[in-house]
Amino acid sequence: MKKKQLKQSIVYCGICMLVALHSIQGRAQFSIGVQGGYNKNYLVTNVSNLVSTQYNPMGGFSLGIPMLYTLTDWFAIKSAPGYTQKNSQMQRTGFYQGVYQNNTNGYLQLPLMAHLSFGGETLRGYVDAGGYAGYWLSAHVKGTMPNILNPPAYTGLTSNQQPNNVFDEYTPYSYDEKYQFNTTKDNRIEFGLAAGAGVSYKLSDTYQVFGEATYCESLTDQQKKYETGQVPRYNQTYVFSLGLLYTISRKDY
Repeated sequence: MKKKQLKQSIVYCGICMLVALHSIQGRAQFSIGVQGGYNKNYLVTNVSNLVSTQYNPMGGFSLGIPMLYTLTDWFAIKSAPGYTQKNSQMQRTGFYQGVYQNNTNGYLQLPLMAHLSFGGETLRGYVDAGGYAGYWLSAHVKGTMPNILNPPAYTGLTSNQQPNNVFDEYTPYSYDEKYQFNTTKDNRIEFGLAAGAGVSYKLSDTYQVFGEATYCESLTDQQKKYETGQVPRYNQTYVFSLGLLYTISRKDY
């Protein structure tokens, strides 16, 4: 699916969801707001087939537009379409110490979750559970690798000495550039599960602030099936955010 078509589909699904929710009568209330925060992403994969290689988690940020359709005092339907980074680092160890690549990945994400709340009138706790769909919108890579075509002019080693590091043999090459997606290898569509918990504080009948922690686990590989025996890669993301909600009373819509 092309990027433009996917964006149109996400917008269309969001509009359909809101229209369906607005058709429900009774005590329902609709709230919308803004939220943002810090996240840490883990790229889960198997590196047993790679020599002296490990993947490290990296931090990023998330921004969203939370929407809450409250049906009862304790139950609501929640969504928060937005942008989130899912970054990771590939690092070489041992003889290859100093070789690394930071991957900065931006995703458009649309979650849909059940929202269960409890507590008093002003201070309430809540838990969320559901799923999400995402689109790998952008990517940037930054790192250092040995340039095997360019050995250093002077290594400091005598003829009978062995190199202690790969950069004793090859000149380091550093790069910092936009990643070019490969339509054969890169899977830019992501589906997964989402769950979270948080606390909200009611400032007035109209406004409330909240803080929450959310966990997103991808069920889809970052790669397409382009070769036999390939090792899958999955994102696991922890998001910590703060936000503000504005409640629209029933007489306003």
